[in-house]
Amino acid sequence: MVAVTKGGSIVRCHYIAACSGALMLIGCASQTPKTTGGLGNELPLTPGQYPGTLVYRSPTAQVGSGRYKSLLVDDAAIYRAADADFGKVEEADKVRLAQELTTEFRKALGAHGYQLAGQPGQGVVRLHLTLAGVKESKPVAATVLRLTPLGLGINAAKTATGQASTLVGSVTVAGEITDTESSEALAGFVATESPIALDLTSGLGGLRAAELGIERGAEEFAKALDRALNRTPPK
Repeated sequence: MVAVTKGGSIVRCHYIAACSGALMLIGCASQTPKTTGGLGNELPLTPGQYPGTLVYRSPTAQVGSGRYKSLLVDDAAIYRAADADFGKVEEADKVRLAQELTTEFRKALGAHGYQLAGQPGQGVVRLHLTLAGVKESKPVAATVLRLTPLGLGINAAKTATGQASTLVGSVTVAGEITDTESSEALAGFVATESPIALDLTSGLGGLRAAELGIERGAEEFAKALDRALNRTPPK
C-alpha cells in the first residue's frame, strides 16, 4: 500500500476499507515475510490474498463518502529491532533503499493521479512505510543460471506463478495506513517483493533486485488502489 488523486481532479475514497484491503497488497509479492517490521506487535495481521503478504483492515473504521481526499506519504523508516531481516546489507545501503522506497511510492501514486498531502489534516490519510528487510542477490550465479536453458525454463515457470527467481534477492516492506486526525489504524500490510523472474537486470548487482522490488511494489500498490476505487488513472 490510502486514497486520493491528481491529474486535475480529486478522486475520493468511498470505501477506505475496500481500498485498504487492496492497497496493502504490494502486487505479486512472492516470499513469506520473515519479519513484520514491528507491525505485527501493533496490528492483528493475517495472510493476504497474494503469497508473501500479511494484511490488516480495521473492522470498525467509520468511513463515509468523501471523507478522505489526500494521502501523506511519510519518509520511510528503517526497522531496527532484532528480527529485522537485512543479512549483511550495509547501513548506507539501507538508508539509500529507504529513500528509494519513499521516492518510488510517491512517484507511483502521483503518476496514477493521487493527490499527495504535505502535512496532516482533515481528510488526509497517512501512509507510513518501513524498510523491514533486504535479501541480496547472488549476482554472477543468478545471471548465469537464468541464461542457461534450464535456468530460463525454471524461471519462466516461476514468472507464471508470481514467484521470485532462483538466487535473486528481495525487499520486505511494512506499511501502516492511519487517519492523520484521530491516528486510527485503518489498514496495514507487510510484503516481501522481488522483481519478475525473467528480469535479467536483477542479477547484475547484489541489491539490484531489492531496487526493482521497490519499484515494482510501488507501482502495484498504486494499481491495487485504482482497482479498489474502480478508477482509471490519467494518461
